[in-house]
Amino acid sequence: MKKSWPTAFTAILLAVSLTACSTEKAAVEPASSSVEVTAVKEVTLDAVYDLSGTLQAYDETPVSFKIGGTVTSVNADIGDQVTKGKSLAQLDSADLQLDLDNANQSVAAAQASLSNAQASLTSAQASLSNAQAAKQAAQAGIASADAQIQSAKVREQGVAAGARTQEKAQSQNAVNKAQTAYNQAKTAADRAKTLFQNGLLTQQENEQAQTTLATAQDSLNDAKEQLSLLLEGASASDRAAAASTVKEAEVGRQSAVASVEQANSGIEQANAGIEQANAGISQAQASYEQAVIAKETAQLNLSRVGLAAPVSGVVLEKTISNGQTVTAGTAMFTLGEINKLKVLLPIADSEISKWKVGQQVSLNLYDEARTGKVTKLYPATNENTGSINAEVTIDNPKLDWKPGQVVKASRQAASLKGIAIPVEAVVSTGSEPYVFKNVNGKAVQTPVEIGNLYDNRYQITKGLKVGDQVVTQGADRLFNGDALTVSEATTK
Repeated sequence: MKKSWPTAFTAILLAVSLTACSTEKAAVEPASSSVEVTAVKEVTLDAVYDLSGTLQAYDETPVSFKIGGTVTSVNADIGDQVTKGKSLAQLDSADLQLDLDNANQSVAAAQASLSNAQASLTSAQASLSNAQAAKQAAQAGIASADAQIQSAKVREQGVAAGARTQEKAQSQNAVNKAQTAYNQAKTAADRAKTLFQNGLLTQQENEQAQTTLATAQDSLNDAKEQLSLLLEGASASDRAAAASTVKEAEVGRQSAVASVEQANSGIEQANAGIEQANAGISQAQASYEQAVIAKETAQLNLSRVGLAAPVSGVVLEKTISNGQTVTAGTAMFTLGEINKLKVLLPIADSEISKWKVGQQVSLNLYDEARTGKVTKLYPATNENTGSINAEVTIDNPKLDWKPGQVVKASRQAASLKGIAIPVEAVVSTGSEPYVFKNVNGKAVQTPVEIGNLYDNRYQITKGLKVGDQVVTQGADRLFNGDALTVSEATTK
């Protein structure tokens, strides 16, 4: 028995030693990971964009009244095809018609006031002409009276002292002045007669001018008679008559001076009347113009009670009903042009550079395919998604595609050569993306730069080359340096 213990102990030590060696070997050489790998190749990269969007009318036009009021009739409904100029709705026109009637009356009253003001101006101008004619006649009367006084004094002197050569010359000069005064009075009398016949001078003013002419005629006759007396000599009665004539001539001159002053006063009054009449015309003209503007405004408002279609199209929206009170500028209808439609496709901002105006896009709606054309690329990203809209226009001659329907859109980009690997081969843990290459049975973590996505494959622009072995299945379980066991499903 004692001899058997060492043998058993030795066996135990041997077993422990073997177990320890086995454990140490397992720690040094861990189990390998089973993965699938693929060889990197250069391939043709075809980008196909699969998108969707909601059809919209090619052009939408909101239609609203330009005035407020109560709706009396609605003549179109959603879905109706309307032509430009068709009546869509009508407002009550009673109050607006009353406004127009009142405006017409105001225009007539303002026109009458303007006519009265113009008549006042004409009357004031006639009064000025009368006063000027009266002044001219009175001035002629003064000239005639001066000549008569001079002639009478010369005559009186000649009768008293006998005529001398100088006195005869003075008498002749008096005759000449009297003749001039007569000519002026004759001109004034003829003008006054013409104005009187045309209704621009009163009978009294005409008679005054004719009287002045008669006085001038008498003065001329007296001057001639005095000259004759100086040449022939005079009697005692002639001397008395000459003195009397001097006094009468002086009285006549005083009367003529008074007439001039009266005429000047008449001219001042007439000028004041003209100024007042012009002010009245200005005020009446302003009132008339305001009345005309009010009338035109009333006519314009009345013409706006009807709401007509500004363009041809289909009624897409309607927010109006009979009896409704509406305000100016609020859209009552929305008309759309749907013989052409448009759809906004959201394009990733990284891809928008590959889209150009004029490119064709395939559109599908319930298995019906049509071809559209890119007509606009929006200049900014969408606030919520960060994508950029591409506007695609589609012909719709039968009007069978409707705004609001959702269509699918696709477009294939130009092909190019490059390296692409399956999406699942790329690992990203928040830092730069990387893949695991199979290098001599070991996993080698390799950073890569990713390009575009092509049919569930990433384009690799940096980090790999043709021929590299890349882990495609199981990469998410690997660590750098892991031993790899490549499964039979690996694609070569």
